[in-house]
Amino acid sequence: MRKIVLILLAMLTLCSCQKNHYSARITDLRLVSVEPGNAYPGDLVTIFGWNFSPVQEENAVSVDGVPATVLEAASSRIQIILPANEPGKRRIKVKSPSGESDDLEITYLARPEHDYLVSTIVGQQGQRKCVDGVGTEALTYMPTGISKAPDGTLWFTDRGGNKLRRIAPDMTVSSEMDAAIANAALWQGCFDGDGNYWCNDKANGILYRYEPSSGKTVTVATGMKSPMNVVMDSEGNFLVPARDEKCIYKFTPEGEKSVFAEVAEGPSFIAIDPKGNVISSTHNGYCLLSINPVNKSKTVILGDGEKGSALYNGVAGDPLTAKINSCHGIDFDSKGRMYISDATFHAIRLLTPDKNGDYSKGKLETILGGVKGYTDGSGLKVKFNEPAGVLVYDDETLYVCDVQNCLIRKVTVR
Repeated sequence: MRKIVLILLAMLTLCSCQKNHYSARITDLRLVSVEPGNAYPGDLVTIFGWNFSPVQEENAVSVDGVPATVLEAASSRIQIILPANEPGKRRIKVKSPSGESDDLEITYLARPEHDYLVSTIVGQQGQRKCVDGVGTEALTYMPTGISKAPDGTLWFTDRGGNKLRRIAPDMTVSSEMDAAIANAALWQGCFDGDGNYWCNDKANGILYRYEPSSGKTVTVATGMKSPMNVVMDSEGNFLVPARDEKCIYKFTPEGEKSVFAEVAEGPSFIAIDPKGNVISSTHNGYCLLSINPVNKSKTVILGDGEKGSALYNGVAGDPLTAKINSCHGIDFDSKGRMYISDATFHAIRLLTPDKNGDYSKGKLETILGGVKGYTDGSGLKVKFNEPAGVLVYDDETLYVCDVQNCLIRKVTVR
């Protein structure tokens, strides 16, 4: 009996010790996350954690040693005005009566040269249907690629709806080509010199040419594995990245097929830059490649090649230090600046080449988004959900396919 009592006392003592130890641990200050993780000086930023003081004045926050203004405080969060710092990753330090911690980082972004204002022009957030109409009365399923037609109208591929659709100047949306194949997935395309539209059925490996003048759809090629988009080169040939075959095909206007270049990382989108080089995003290479059209040599121009969990623009002058992921949209303005849609990070990013036109020595900026969701507005306050096709209509106007939000968004550059 005495032995049993001793065992029970030992167990009670152990439980008491464990309880006291746990209680002490959960009353310490802990930093959990910061939102947004990328911001400009002067932005409102929220720090989440445990055991902040609900008395605003009892919390002190600094970023790389620069004091921040605390606006609101509660036990689980603090809202601050981000103080001035140079672009790059900076350490956040919080002191409160429960302790101090510097376990969080925030990335300061370089403020862009222009303001970028976003509005929704077609579709309604999350309404996944193919419905013609005017402006936001029209609905889209999964818009993937957007192009400027020779007459200035906008055309976009509607994956899932499996149709090629047109936006008239008065914002009337009409359905043109219909893939009419079960489980089709129309992806991004381009117009040729005769006003015909070339695009892919990614799911079924088909290259199409749609002729608006007659309404005729021509099957140019079949049998490809995950063809992602189509671009026309300076000689009138068409280049198609076949992601799962790890190569880029070239097709003549008559449909003759050859391999343009091999891309071991899997080409997931291509565009042709102002110098005629083929820019390829990569499926699992976490970088952008520039491919010389003559000798097919490849140069990494953006990204460090490692999968990142957070958006990072890298060091100015060295974009090979940046984090970039699934990019399904690239286009260029008249100055050769490259606009990139990054679906993984839900952002539109701008790569400006150096004075010699070298992208690999340029500067990467995040100009829109960076957080998953849906919000119109400007800059980093905008939210996308897996943006894909991006079109530079002119230097003052861009269009973006916001795939999972089922929207076409307009960007006004000021």
